[in-house]
Amino acid sequence: MRPDDRKMSGKAKLYWGLILLGFLVMEFPGVLFFKGMAEPYIFGLPFIYGFILCCWVYMCVVIFIAFRDNWGEPKEVGTPTPQKGGDMQ
Repeated sequence: MRPDDRKMSGKAKLYWGLILLGFLVMEFPGVLFFKGMAEPYIFGLPFIYGFILCCWVYMCVVIFIAFRDNWGEPKEVGTPTPQKGGDMQ
């Protein structure tokens, strides 16, 4: 979490831009031109299903990478790290 007075980092802007791009591509009304068409095929599926499947995979990958990178923000100092091990004696 960043302080209120700090601006968004370049990586954070990139991640949010990629997410916005993914949503815009998924909601693009141009797919309506393929109404009633089964060809071309993507991964053996009619075009529209293959296209939406590719969009969902793209969005899942981008969101996972952004999550793993803390959304482009630096790691907080002083955050305890999980410890491995068994019972303490």
